[in-house]
Amino acid sequence: MAAAACLLAIGAAWAQPNYSPDRQQDKLNRGLVAFNTAQNATFISWRYFKGEDGCKYQLFRNGKKMVETRKTSHSLPVLSLATDTYYINVLDAQGNIVETTPEVHASLEEGCVKVPLTKPDASVPNNASSYTPNDMSVGDVDGDGEYELFLKWDPADSQDNSKAGNTSNTVIDCYKLDGTRLWSVNLGPNIRSGAHYTQFLVYDFDGDGSAELICKTAPQSKDAKGQFVSAVADDSTIKNIDNTKTYRNGNGHITGGAELLTVFNGLTGEAVHTIWYNPNRALGVNAKNTNPAYGAWESVIGKSTNYNRGERYNACVAYLDGLHPSAVFNRGYYTQAFFWAVDFKDKKLVHRWLHASVSNTKVEHYDANWTKTTKTYSSNTCGFGSHFTAFGNGNHNISVGDYDGDGKDEITFGSAAIDDDGQLMYAVGFGHGDAIHVGDLVPDRPGLEVFHVHEEAITGNSYGWDVHDAGTGEVLHFAEGGSDNGRGIAGDFNAANRGAEFSSANDRHQRSATTGQEVSTKSSSMNFRLYWDGKLQECLGDGGYTENYSITRWTGSSFSSVISFKTKSCNTTKRNPNLSCDLFGDWREEVILHDDANLYIYSSAMPTNYNVPCLLTDHVYRMGIAWQMSSYNQPPHLGYYLPDSPDVLNLTTAAQETIFYTKEALAEEYAQDITTVNREQVSPVYYNLLGIKVENPSSGIYVIGGKKVFVP
Repeated sequence: MAAAACLLAIGAAWAQPNYSPDRQQDKLNRGLVAFNTAQNATFISWRYFKGEDGCKYQLFRNGKKMVETRKTSHSLPVLSLATDTYYINVLDAQGNIVETTPEVHASLEEGCVKVPLTKPDASVPNNASSYTPNDMSVGDVDGDGEYELFLKWDPADSQDNSKAGNTSNTVIDCYKLDGTRLWSVNLGPNIRSGAHYTQFLVYDFDGDGSAELICKTAPQSKDAKGQFVSAVADDSTIKNIDNTKTYRNGNGHITGGAELLTVFNGLTGEAVHTIWYNPNRALGVNAKNTNPAYGAWESVIGKSTNYNRGERYNACVAYLDGLHPSAVFNRGYYTQAFFWAVDFKDKKLVHRWLHASVSNTKVEHYDANWTKTTKTYSSNTCGFGSHFTAFGNGNHNISVGDYDGDGKDEITFGSAAIDDDGQLMYAVGFGHGDAIHVGDLVPDRPGLEVFHVHEEAITGNSYGWDVHDAGTGEVLHFAEGGSDNGRGIAGDFNAANRGAEFSSANDRHQRSATTGQEVSTKSSSMNFRLYWDGKLQECLGDGGYTENYSITRWTGSSFSSVISFKTKSCNTTKRNPNLSCDLFGDWREEVILHDDANLYIYSSAMPTNYNVPCLLTDHVYRMGIAWQMSSYNQPPHLGYYLPDSPDVLNLTTAAQETIFYTKEALAEEYAQDITTVNREQVSPVYYNLLGIKVENPSSGIYVIGGKKVFVP
């Protein structure tokens, strides 16, 4: 497939993201983490923040200084016991201690932090007998600078929207990193379970230092205290809805009952406020309808609707005023496409605006007072087909960033974009697709770019893919394909090619986002991208259908394995992690997988010579963590090209560490430690690593430093 350029005159100027330093941001702690590795060592790492290029870090183990370093990670040549603790001092450029972290215990799991889960109670009416850990998000609910884990449980009978069948309840839990379950919310039988229904947003929406959860609810939805969410509404009609009725038809689809939106307290799981959801299934906006009938969502290829058009959802967090976060909920993308922006102020959910692309040419816009205006469009930026609005131009995914340099967020929706005020920003016009990637894919070009794969045949361009400007919709490169192009990946995988590479199911060769031309005939996985191996280029992550998650990297001639984990990914053929995020430690990303009963937060223990500011401090990346759980999960991207960043510290040119420990000192310490610990709790690798001879393991007699030591 040959790439071609679509040379359209674009009026808007390219721009760089222009975020205000005064915008609301998460307050992150140092993220100190320690875990045992397969190399018989303990890997310890922590966060680096912008402006710390002159800082040093002192690492302490059990109160003893181990190392002074400029790097944000270190490997100690000894495995940790459950009793071992670690902390760091942060020293400024003058050598003054400016921060001391709390002590942390090491995870004894190899290469990861294990989080035990509490499964949903099977005795609750309409709960499933079997649940699987599914999509996740994160937020700090107690203000300590550490994220809590929000987990959606997927029942065994969950369904795609196009399929028939009753489903069990969707359950959302909140956990501390140690596995403490803070609360559990049950959305009840009138919220269908599946990848495209419950798009839950986790963020500190009101700026009080504690994250909230916002999601679609219905009659019988209950909060963590067992209270119906309708009880916290101001509207008396919502308060009085029937919480005894189930509105499923014979095929298991929810065809009636009130549609609601609820915000939950992130610390307690209690419902705080509930309002009407917009639009409802009857296409009603600002409608107080306790039982809307299914609306006239457009059919496709001559078939009558099977509820698959109006029951497709996405959601994201966006700073629509440039300073504060709003929740944005999308309903519909094959045909009608609605975007509803909601703020959380003074403990109330407040309508901000609603965008309705009701046809290929017409957009209805509702302002904060529900005043409607209508605009008609007659062109798109690709020059093909008849999709001139967000109608039919949407994806199973969504992305957020400041694309036009005004300091406010815009929303990428597949082959269209919505401006910060809810108006149509542009329509590219290539129609529906399954995957988008938005980032600084072309670093020598101002602004951000979008790589998009197509599932629709458009006149003059059948299926295929395109790369377009995120701010203007100008098509930079595109190619045709022979059929539904269902997968695609983009990222900076190859250091020899400046900028990002991309590939897709219809075109497996690697192409340059800068030129659109082929740079390698080698194919790769097309799932998630992540920083892992310590270089400034990205790796690829992909799960097996049932288990085994593999991370690969470009070696200069092909993609090869870095590491694999014998745990499970999510969403069947999509094979995405529960979450991929720079959750703690240094700047490399963590991958969260599961084994049905536990989460495993895998972290890289590979050495790196780079200090990179915590990825979560990049606005585009942080917004990506909030929308990652939506529909067909896509990986987050940075809003800048990492190899060009002036904030990246390269520590390869000089000695960066002063070592205060010796192997002999650690051996002597362990000689003391193991005399007080049951030998069955102490791994034999300690002894091998430290030169300790096992004389008679059955009797517990060891030789340490020439002395026989009995371990009871």
